[in-house]
Amino acid sequence: MGKNVVGEIAKAVVIEYDEAVRGKMTTLLRQIGFAIQEESSGQRGVALAQRAKPDLVVVGFGLPDIDGIETIRRVSANLDAYVLAVMDISEEIEVVLAFDAGADGYSPKPLREREFRARIDSFSRRQARINQMISDRKGSVVKVLSHGALRLDSSTWEVHLDGVPIVLTATEFALLHVLMQVPGRVRSKKELARRVSLDNDDLEHGYVSDSDVRSIEVHIANLRRKLGDSARSSLWIETVRGVGYRFVNDPGSY
Repeated sequence: MGKNVVGEIAKAVVIEYDEAVRGKMTTLLRQIGFAIQEESSGQRGVALAQRAKPDLVVVGFGLPDIDGIETIRRVSANLDAYVLAVMDISEEIEVVLAFDAGADGYSPKPLREREFRARIDSFSRRQARINQMISDRKGSVVKVLSHGALRLDSSTWEVHLDGVPIVLTATEFALLHVLMQVPGRVRSKKELARRVSLDNDDLEHGYVSDSDVRSIEVHIANLRRKLGDSARSSLWIETVRGVGYRFVNDPGSY
């Protein structure tokens, strides 16, 4: 990766209590090209992230003070950064809670180096797409999607509802962008999982796990909540039972 959206060296903050695990994480991230800062407690890690304003925050669960869920919640509430939870994924409810708190992705704990790197590579590809979008916008028309009172600007990565900014995670923004591109078109959960984590060249054959697909439900629920929507009252995003989701074609009644 090496660069963030403004061409600087990408920064990461690693919050992990176990020194050996933290060392593995930082080594892998440095190999990819990140500038690293690290902390061993949740509270100090949150404070560090707020000062450093990184592109990526890695939160290892099992912290000695506040737990991983609360750490993610505090980080995501104050920063526009990709948040990766490193956690025991055998407890599915914990994965759901991590996404609900604001995590964009997860990697198993005990640390699996190959999978950890794959998650970071996925983030890096997403950031590269953002870089390309910003580069392409020079001298071109700004790409804005508008439906009713909802407006999404893919050049500035901003969403407004009735003129009020809506703060979304990177994953929530990517999902909304995909759904808004073709209102009324049904997108399966697997397709959405692919589109928020893979390159365009990998959309047909790239691998996404069952957990990635299930996590889409949590991200959609969080996105709906932020838009004042729900599964029962589908103002913006409609569930197509047994298939996936679609953006409501006619939001004029909003």
